[in-house]
This record gives sequence, structure tokens and C-alpha cells, in this order.
Amino acid sequence: MANLGKKVIGVDVSSKILVMSLLNDEETQVIIHVCNNKTDIERCLKKWKKETYKIVVEATGSYSSKILYYAYQLGFEVYQVSGLSIKKFAEVKNHISKTDEQDAKLIRNFGETMELNAFEPKKENIELLDQELMLWHDLEQEKARFSLKLKSLRQKPVLNKNVVKHYESVIKKLAKEIEKVQKRLPKLEDEELKESKELLTSISGIGDKTALLLLVATNNFKNFKTAKSVSKYFGVAPRMYHSGNKKITIGKCRTSKGFVRSILYVCSWSAIRFNAQCKALFERILEKGKCKKIALIAVCNKLLRQAFGIINNKQKYQPNYI
Repeated sequence: MANLGKKVIGVDVSSKILVMSLLNDEETQVIIHVCNNKTDIERCLKKWKKETYKIVVEATGSYSSKILYYAYQLGFEVYQVSGLSIKKFAEVKNHISKTDEQDAKLIRNFGETMELNAFEPKKENIELLDQELMLWHDLEQEKARFSLKLKSLRQKPVLNKNVVKHYESVIKKLAKEIEKVQKRLPKLEDEELKESKELLTSISGIGDKTALLLLVATNNFKNFKTAKSVSKYFGVAPRMYHSGNKKITIGKCRTSKGFVRSILYVCSWSAIRFNAQCKALFERILEKGKCKKIALIAVCNKLLRQAFGIINNKQKYQPNYI
């Protein structure tokens, strides 16, 4: 077993309730239900000593952010595990039923068994930037959706001018809201973020928006130790399947962060023209008979690796680097 230094509190998360599993002084399992809000979380955590317990939480996006943040603020060692990891762990344990209490116990067992990387929350300005960028993305999607509807509407032989006018008004309003968000972004950038952003934009193919998205999504690349882990996180890492005589590539590892991945895909169009290493990679893959889309995804992978190397070395992009 790993992580024997401290006892583990496993936390199963839902929108309203946290189910916690821990072993008391008599090594008996205790199940606790806590409301998922600041007051109840802090009141519950203060009952336990941070020198005795560490906390392992299932990652469920915004729902798990409170327990992670408040536990970290109180000085606990905090770890975050993906729901898929817990699901596979349950399969290994031959669990065929599922309850919140069982999940909390599984998460505790997982924390007692596996080596985990400690959770570190984002700085406040990066967290606020993340929310602003998500708002920007949502507004852009809404604007694109209404623009397509208006374009389709204008193909009709008979038009209702009031409806057209309303669509145009909504699109205009969304454009103004996007502009407001763009003006707020620089105010949230600290010196470290500005420096990293300048380094990333030195890469041919990566602009200001993409650089900011990458830095916010990766917590300024502090959450990753290798370039390969960054590629996996954004879902552009190739997957291999080797079994007996079968040796095939079964496509890319599609994970979350689809919005960032789509932006990177657009960046790849520019990279194959102006980024020497990306251009060479693109042409090499096409020569092997692969399709253009696969080659562009490989370029996305290359851009992420370049970004990781540049941030780690604190040096601007060098086109002729060998």
C-alpha cells in the first residue's frame, strides 16, 4: 500500500451532498454526509487534524471545487482523482453495485493504494480568467448560432422584417458583450502570466487568445511534468493498440478541453505555413499517405510540446533550433 503516512478521507461529490469515508481511531469505517457549502465543509474539516488525515476527492468539475479549495486553505494535503480512475478501480475490485457510500469507500481505498499528485489550486486571477474565457466561448457560440439562423432565414422567399431585425439586434448585442469581456481580460493578467504569454506568442502559429487559453487551462503549465502529459490532457496524443500480430493506431485520445483543442486545430493551419518544425512534420506525415486531418492533429501535438518546452526553459521560440 502507498500513502501510509496519513489516513485517507475519501470524498464522493454531488451538487448538494458530500459523502465522506474515513477510518476512526479504532480502524472502523465512518461514513459522513456533509452539505456541499462553505460553512458545513469547514465545520466538518475542523474536526480532524491535518497532521493525521489527507483528503482524496473525485473530480466532478465545479461540484468538487469547494471541498478541494476549502480543504487546501485549511492546510490539508488534498488529492484529486478522475471518475474514470475510480470506475476502473471498482472493476478491479469486482464491485457490481454502486452507491454514494460505496464510491466514497472506493475513493478512500484508491487513495490508500495509489501514488497521487497533490492538488494545487489556481491563483485567484487565473481562476477569474478561466471564468471570463468560458463566458467568451459561450458568447461566441451563441453569436455563431444566431448568425447561422439569420443566414438560413434570409434564404426564404418571404421575410418577416421584424424577425430579421430581432436576430440582428441579438447578434449586435452579443458582439458588444464579447468586446466587454475582451477588455476585462488584460486587467486580470499578472506579471508572471504576461511573461509566459509573451513567450508563447513567440511560437509561430500561437496568438494572444490561444496563449491565454493554454496558460489558464494548465495553470501556467505548473500542473504537468512532461510534454506528453500535456498532449494527453488536451486529447491530441496518439493511442497505439498492439496485441499479438495486430499493431494499429486507434486514433487520438479524446479527452476534455474540446474548446481549446478546436482553437489549436485552427492554429495548426497557420503553423504549417510559418512554423518550420510544424511544416516539416505536416509534410512528412502526408508523404506517408496519411490524411490531412491526422497531420493537422499531429501539428497540434507539436505546438503543445513547443509551448511546454518554451515555458519550462523560459526562452522564446527559436525557428532554427536543433
